[in-house]
Amino acid sequence: MLKPNDLVRVKSFEQIIQTLDDEGCLDGLPFMPEMIDHCGKIFRVSLKVEKTCVDNPTMYMAEFRNNDVYFLEDLRCSGIYHDGCQRYCRLFWKESWLEVVRGNPEENEAGTKLKDEIIKQRLKTKQSEEIYFCQSTQLRNATKPLSAKEKIFKLFKDVQIGTYNFYEALKLLIQPLIRKVIKKIKDQHPKGELTKTPEEVLNLQPGELVQVRSFEEILKTLDKRGKNKGLSFEPDMKMFCGKQFTVRNRLEKMILERNGKMVEVKNSVILDGVTCECFFAFGGCPRKEFQYWREIWLKRIN
Repeated sequence: MLKPNDLVRVKSFEQIIQTLDDEGCLDGLPFMPEMIDHCGKIFRVSLKVEKTCVDNPTMYMAEFRNNDVYFLEDLRCSGIYHDGCQRYCRLFWKESWLEVVRGNPEENEAGTKLKDEIIKQRLKTKQSEEIYFCQSTQLRNATKPLSAKEKIFKLFKDVQIGTYNFYEALKLLIQPLIRKVIKKIKDQHPKGELTKTPEEVLNLQPGELVQVRSFEEILKTLDKRGKNKGLSFEPDMKMFCGKQFTVRNRLEKMILERNGKMVEVKNSVILDGVTCECFFAFGGCPRKEFQYWREIWLKRIN
């Protein structure tokens, strides 16, 4: 088993493709064409993925088949071979695609120089004209759901291997339970009073500095379901109110995990370093998916 901070080399594409089935998967997890550029290169193991949230068709926590998946640093999918999806999900790596680096590390040649047509022939990117095929949309096939008891066991494993410290783990056990009790008394999801929500066009660009508006200001942009133009303001986004961040990228289209369809997104951005910490999920999840921000929830700092 690999450990955090271990140096590993991503195997060559020729080696990796020998591990894949006809769908381009290993144990149901696709090796995507966006990952080829990392072949032959050396990275540090960020952590072993003991569990992950899966949003297909509803949200639940699951374990990868064979439990041999890792994150390497903060490598994310560029979406270039999936029609420019801008979610920038973290890439999952099966241990069979990696090799431990010993001695003086040297990188091999960069990823295999294959033309786009060859890549698309070997690695699947779509199931149909409307449904996309990627690690996110195939998580349901690559994992198995966890029971409450298994989640607790996984959390102990996370502490053992260094994903969380003791106090973080305790928080991930207690806080979701408290939230569940409170939810029975009062719904904690932020909700507004509007039936038709407003929008603001800031045309924010990568690198610009912004400040998240106050929670009271954001509430005034939400409907009775807690959404602005269909996009939810999640409870754990409240902790970022009033803080300043840099715009990472615009969010104009993305593939939905629950159905594999590409959707257009208007007047929204992703903020650098602002990810879902899953503190409201029992046992936690290490995916660190980016949060999605409407421009009306932000203000530009000149």
